[in-house]
Amino acid sequence: MSVFTAPTFKLIGNSMILGTLEVLAEAYTLAEKSGIDAENVHNLVQGEYPTSTQTSSTIAYSDKIAHDKFDGSVGFAIDGGIKDASHIRRLTAEFNSPMPAIDVAHQHLLTARAIHQSKKQQGKTEFETLDWSGIVAGTRVAAGLDGLDSKKACRLPRLTA
Repeated sequence: MSVFTAPTFKLIGNSMILGTLEVLAEAYTLAEKSGIDAENVHNLVQGEYPTSTQTSSTIAYSDKIAHDKFDGSVGFAIDGGIKDASHIRRLTAEFNSPMPAIDVAHQHLLTARAIHQSKKQQGKTEFETLDWSGIVAGTRVAAGLDGLDSKKACRLPRLTA
């Protein structure tokens, strides 16, 4: 690998983490909407990914989402995630290599940051900086739930055809 491709290689790695975060956020949101406890989903994630260096970040992010642990001062701040997502999206355009999961993740990161900033202005946030696992706020709000507080989740009746 050359010094010229190293930054692209790093962004490819970060795209895998971000894509995983997006899927976790969507799965947790569906679980909340359907009345499945977040702890059950977290146990599922732990069972699907045996503990190893490669999967420990997935399990750690699952734990953050399951328990609303979105403190960016002890994780990866959402602004860094938005920056990486923007760079990844630029690369996908430059090389005509679409990554739709990253496009959606970018939108959810922006939504999460906007929600956090609004709560911060109202003095209603627990932490100064939002972790990028707060991406779940974007999927929760799209599903009609509270973005950053899963305890406010309400199970809605199923729609029938």
